[in-house]
Amino acid sequence: MGMVGALSAAWAQTSPTVVATPSAAEQGGAPTRASGEKQVQSPQASPSPASAATASVLNLPPVTVHAASSTTYNVTEATAGTKTDTPIMDTPLSVTVIPQQVLEDQQTTFVPDALQNVSGVIPSDDSFGTGDSFSIRGFNQNELTYEDGLRTDEYTTSEFPVDLANVDQIQVVKGPAAVLYGQAEPGGLVSIVTKKPLDTPHYSLAQQVGGWDFYRTTADATGPLTSNGKLLYRFNLDYEDAGSFRNFIYNHRLALFPTLEWRPTADNHIIVELSYDTGTQVLDPGIPFLPNGQPAAVSISANYLQPKANRLPESDYAVKVLASHKFNQSWQMNVAYKSEYNDTGASNNQYYAGNAAYNGDLPRVGFTDNYSNQWTDQVVADLVGKLDLHVVRDTILTGFDLYYQHGHYDSNFYDLPTINIYHPNYNLPYNLPKPSTDFYVSNGQTAWGWYFQNQIELPEKLYLLGGFRFDDVSTFDNGYSQGGSVNDGPQVTPRVGLLWRPIRQLSFYTSYTENYGATGLGSLTPNGQPLPPQSAQQYEVGLKLEDSDQRLSATTSIYQLTKENIPTTDPANPAYTIAVGQEQSRGYELEVTGSILPHWKIIGGYSYIACFVTQDNSTPSLIGTRCQAIPYNSGSLWTTYEMKGGFLRGLKFGAGLTSRSAEVAYGYRATANNTPYLATDRVPGFATVNAMASYEWHVGFAKMTAQLNIENLLDQKYFSGVNVDAAAPGSPLNALGQIRMEL
Repeated sequence: MGMVGALSAAWAQTSPTVVATPSAAEQGGAPTRASGEKQVQSPQASPSPASAATASVLNLPPVTVHAASSTTYNVTEATAGTKTDTPIMDTPLSVTVIPQQVLEDQQTTFVPDALQNVSGVIPSDDSFGTGDSFSIRGFNQNELTYEDGLRTDEYTTSEFPVDLANVDQIQVVKGPAAVLYGQAEPGGLVSIVTKKPLDTPHYSLAQQVGGWDFYRTTADATGPLTSNGKLLYRFNLDYEDAGSFRNFIYNHRLALFPTLEWRPTADNHIIVELSYDTGTQVLDPGIPFLPNGQPAAVSISANYLQPKANRLPESDYAVKVLASHKFNQSWQMNVAYKSEYNDTGASNNQYYAGNAAYNGDLPRVGFTDNYSNQWTDQVVADLVGKLDLHVVRDTILTGFDLYYQHGHYDSNFYDLPTINIYHPNYNLPYNLPKPSTDFYVSNGQTAWGWYFQNQIELPEKLYLLGGFRFDDVSTFDNGYSQGGSVNDGPQVTPRVGLLWRPIRQLSFYTSYTENYGATGLGSLTPNGQPLPPQSAQQYEVGLKLEDSDQRLSATTSIYQLTKENIPTTDPANPAYTIAVGQEQSRGYELEVTGSILPHWKIIGGYSYIACFVTQDNSTPSLIGTRCQAIPYNSGSLWTTYEMKGGFLRGLKFGAGLTSRSAEVAYGYRATANNTPYLATDRVPGFATVNAMASYEWHVGFAKMTAQLNIENLLDQKYFSGVNVDAAAPGSPLNALGQIRMEL
């Protein structure tokens, strides 16, 4: 959680990371229909004279048909990388799409679980089980995602994880995306595409039941509200009541997503989406480490914080508007706006304060959170133009975005008695701090950016991509006695890429991209000036393959990504901070997605990431060490087969494998005489197997689907993530059943 993470970082005397500025409207044209919808247009072949005459008399427009769902695994276009409707095969970037069918087949409920289908993306444990934590190409994204092109910053605004009940597909861009989206970590970008209203009525009701008292009800209704089809609606509901195999951990959540779409003319679209999210989450501290860097040999259900601690009651309210206007066949304007308010009620938060001793004694720390609220407003405007210059084709994008966030929280630290992990006593007395000693903090950010991009299709099937962005970002947090206000700007961020598609089934590409990163607050510098923002540069080459029917595609790439200006201690004066730290990630990625046979689908990938600290003055011993919580090797494979004929018609079954090598984390510890030393915490690699089976049948006009997913089929004991204080245990063998009715 954002505010919780910031307070924890403050307690540890580290500087919180400031993350991305606003993005632009995700959809490169009019607000895009859901990925499951099929668009059928009149054939483009030259008509006969008779047919041409008939068409001229009738003036027939293209016919568009929207279906309620699709079973495809291979999506051929994505807007996240360029903000334009560009085929992935023509984009000189590494872009992956997780479609709705994959989310349904895997019964995915959290974004990090879905992202395990993407090479180079590693779920992490920064949010203590309550947020969307992950890294891309070796760099932690600080719980940042984008929704329909608009920034969703869970780290800062302390909101819920993304609710997949309202998600149609997930697009992932590998490598720096600051040129279009602003200040961010350089690993990449995760873009959520929400469900939009459909032209034809469709209704769905589903009930899920799983182990450890997991119950989830979802509903989806959509269709036209008027006979002329100019006003449409969609309403999604998600109610979840879930326990956990972990002691004292649970989740209660209600989310509502009403949406209206108005199409006054063929050239104007407006979508208004409201969202209301409320409930209670509980932070999960994980399993503590011992001084030798190994997770303590205790039950994976063990939780050493107080049974009623870490309950986070939250409410989130948002309104989002997506609008588009087509001036003519070549030029279109897209505008997106979102206003969001988040409120977190009073809570008693607790954490482990280091490793457990060999005798089992575990230090802990707590703080009260009397209230926290954050308000965010953001707007994005894009102008897209397509020019056919005969010799070349040109797609121009220019845009502007503005992001304004401000909030407050009221908290206080307190001492929590040490507990013994082998003989825990949860009745040890402790005193909460007096309200008179609370500290009140205001924080916020104002950011704007202007960007320009040009995509040129040259002769010989060459595609050139170039662009740049100007940014200006002001961030403040008065919880710091010094360096609590930073202005970065103006900054210029460039990107260039070249792709060659000699035949339809093959593309070669290369790109160079820079990144505009965060500036740490609270840093005292020798000259009294703020640190420069972190920067990064990436070089990438890759190859893309696609079969002639566009059913199966593959991408492979190699890259070098270097992050610079990381704050480190000044060796000439340890009381000050300078920006000379550096980390470098080099890697190889391979992904395959689509259909091997008409009813046999597959999605999977492999990633090798060599991410190391290459420069650090504050801790020279870290130079040459691996980046936090980044395995060398990771991969996944998921496949399904559906019966389409005979007495087994309607039966689908599938299986998948997820694997990662060992992960490490580093943190300072203290010996018995309080001498600090650098400790290395490590969790071993693992491989888990998942499986599913479903059966579809019809009752009258209703389509019924019964589905069963098995998680960790072989009941492996493993740790799914690591941070400097604890390891997050993965779920043991678990079953998740679902019954769904659709009309």
